Amino acid sequence: MREPSRVGEKKRRTRERILANAIALFRHHGIRKTRLAEIASASDLAPATVFTHFQTKSDLAEAWVRGEVESILAEAIRDAVERERSFRSAVRAACRSLAESAGPEAALRLEAWRLVGRAGALDQVGEVARAGLIAGVKGEQARDHLRADLPAAELAAMLSDAIEGGLVGSLEAVEAADAAGFEEDTRRIGKAIQTQVDLMLDGARKRNERVRPPARNT
Repeated sequence: MREPSRVGEKKRRTRERILANAIALFRHHGIRKTRLAEIASASDLAPATVFTHFQTKSDLAEAWVRGEVESILAEAIRDAVERERSFRSAVRAACRSLAESAGPEAALRLEAWRLVGRAGALDQVGEVARAGLIAGVKGEQARDHLRADLPAAELAAMLSDAIEGGLVGSLEAVEAADAAGFEEDTRRIGKAIQTQVDLMLDGARKRNERVRPPARNT
């Protein structure tokens, strides 16, 4: 039986409130020093209620950083469709937006990603962004811009992994370099993500169908 919409809406609002308060506390105390009990108190909820939505801080960190990637990707792809821009321009726009979000608080974002860990799977991206990536890849295949001997979903998964890998790798590079300010951090992050995306898309161009695709698990 389908859950009444008003109950589902209440759960969604509660989840969003918990996440918003968690992010605020993460920014104030750091992720590792923030306790779930503090998040529950800030959300005016019992700890057990928070636990029904997020069982660990890792769940909260993942909802934050992966949710941001999903939202930015979905918005960039939607904007490109409305403005009749290319799929690559949409992905590049997403790279810039991700860098602008992460640059001012690179250390905190890296702390979140380290807690979450890399996924390397398209199913970790939200439904809207996932559908947009697959549709974009199919469009590029139809225009003979990308190789067609691999399913669009596989190429979209590779692209998703390139975006996440570029983001996490650039945050680690920023930490190692101890950059002077967030503007330089933002530039470094944006360039790193875009480089990973370009390498993936260039390597998957139509002419590269002569390259044998990776073996699939059976």
